[in-house]
Amino acid sequence: MSFRRRSGRPATRRSETEFVTYHCLIGSQPIGVLTFRNIVNGMTIPPLRWLVTDLNMVVLPDSDINVLEWEQKVRDSSGAGLWITDDDMRRFVRYNHQMIDGEFFGSPIDSTADDASQAMVRIDFFDSTTVTVTLDRSVIGTSWEFDLFLGPGVPASGIGSRDEEIADEQRRAQEARDGQQIRALVRACLQNARIDEAPALLTQLDAVVDVTPSGPRAWSLALERDDAPRVDLPDGPLPQAARYQTDAEAAGGELLIWVHDGRMQMVELPWCTDAMPTELPRLDQLVFPAGRDAGDGERTP
Repeated sequence: MSFRRRSGRPATRRSETEFVTYHCLIGSQPIGVLTFRNIVNGMTIPPLRWLVTDLNMVVLPDSDINVLEWEQKVRDSSGAGLWITDDDMRRFVRYNHQMIDGEFFGSPIDSTADDASQAMVRIDFFDSTTVTVTLDRSVIGTSWEFDLFLGPGVPASGIGSRDEEIADEQRRAQEARDGQQIRALVRACLQNARIDEAPALLTQLDAVVDVTPSGPRAWSLALERDDAPRVDLPDGPLPQAARYQTDAEAAGGELLIWVHDGRMQMVELPWCTDAMPTELPRLDQLVFPAGRDAGDGERTP
């Protein structure tokens, strides 16, 4: 990757920001391509002040950079991280041999924020495996090699951070697990429902492609197939809702399956305990209306 020289002009952000994120596995490209030096020099970056939140790197043998001292400064820093000058950042780039872990936020020289809220570029090397760059295209330019090896960039709502990305990944994983559990709970309720429309509703459940949180203890259901049979039921929750228990309470709440225009639309788990439960009920905690075998759950006496 060829290098691009930095602009010597102060950073001036346009009124409309244009954040773009690049994310790439370092091992997906030939050795020596996705290095810290190449990534930084593949951008046209004006002089900035830099916030460092993580640092673990190896420098070239002829460097006078005391890596252990810098890494300790980052660990000991209070607030958002360690602020370094543009000259410090240039030295890190020039003498870097390997960036194992490092997260850098570049903000305008005259910015007064003590965090990354005014940052216009973020460079994140994580565990020698991935590199993430988020930049404001209204200020930061990139070389064609940069776009080739890291692209295509994806529009982003803001500069982001590693902590935010990890939290988002954890949230998405939890939502996926919750979605699977909601499907299982709805299936158990429909299999034990005392309504003639239950088989058609089970067919609708098989057509659900997405279960999305829509409120406290509520999830929207997205159906893929328009040909999933509609049911002749009034809009609102299905009759004779199942109840659920918690580990601490025999009466935890209800499981409501809402129908709109003949299709399942939402699942709601209202609670009757003092505090909102933090976990979804298990199948064996469901309590169904009397008159049907309850399967893995119980029957109302």
